[in-house]
Amino acid sequence: MPELRGSVHLALYPSGTPRHYNSGMRTSSRGGVPWRVIAVQLAVILGLIVFFSLYLPHHRRALAARAAATREQKINAVFHDSVEEDSSHEVSVPLDGAIVKRHPERLRTTFSPAQAEALLGAPNTGTTDFRGGQHLTWIGTTHELDASFDRGHLYCLTFEDRATNHGVMVYESPWSWRPF
Repeated sequence: MPELRGSVHLALYPSGTPRHYNSGMRTSSRGGVPWRVIAVQLAVILGLIVFFSLYLPHHRRALAARAAATREQKINAVFHDSVEEDSSHEVSVPLDGAIVKRHPERLRTTFSPAQAEALLGAPNTGTTDFRGGQHLTWIGTTHELDASFDRGHLYCLTFEDRATNHGVMVYESPWSWRPF
């Protein structure tokens, strides 16, 4: 018989089909599985359990934190890109128990609800008032942005600090602007 790769032999049977067999592999006399194979399988299963129970939740939390930080950056960017300060006027406003002079702000750009969703993603909450006005709210880690639309046209942005509940309402006209 010709020898192929170690102890594997090729034998031809009368039907002419080749048959492979390994004459060098030890088989169990009882037909059982060696304990080392069971130990390796248990180690692999234990490794998978540890991976799925420890690493994946940590990875999900890291992805959620990264998504929240990105959403906060988008909220800040949209607000600051959409609002401009009117430096030609001053308004007296209460701030920490004192009356201070501040420059009013107004909307620099307006956009539709669809454009807002394209910029910020899906809103956390959305309501419709009795006149058909739409109010969409995006909540970040430290700020909340509320956009109010009338007939699909942005007329007010409310930017609020979630820690202090203070913020500013900005309208199309600088005379309607007010902090809270």
